[in-house]
Amino acid sequence: MSIEATEVDAEPQTTTDLSHYRLASPGRRYVAQVIDGIVTWCIYLILLSSLNYFSVERDLTDIISLSLAGMYFVFSDGLPKGKSLGKHLLGMTVLNKKTGEYCSLWRSFLRNFFSPILWIFDAMFILGKKRQRLGDKFASTIVIRDQK
Repeated sequence: MSIEATEVDAEPQTTTDLSHYRLASPGRRYVAQVIDGIVTWCIYLILLSSLNYFSVERDLTDIISLSLAGMYFVFSDGLPKGKSLGKHLLGMTVLNKKTGEYCSLWRSFLRNFFSPILWIFDAMFILGKKRQRLGDKFASTIVIRDQK
């Protein structure tokens, strides 16, 4: 009698055919990123001014405001149907490249956490044939145009 070990939490090894989707253009993705940057700054400024209004200590105000704005930036692609606000407005969706499912919060974290540091490299990678920036490669995601 032999016992084989299996990974319980491992992702399926099968891949879904996503060739029928149109990849989002670099320009459209850039504009969505700008919109999400504006949303992030708005969250930060609203929280900052609100907490200052209620006389919350300045250091605590900064920590809370930056943390919550940063959370939007990092996890926004894991919002319902794989869409940050910018992607929603421009008709794009982030999908798991292997399964075709919408981007999860974990994959959104993987996609976006290092993007402020790696943005110059992302700008080069996104121009490639697969239109995947480094964050997409780390998270195994693609950004597609919504189907009408």
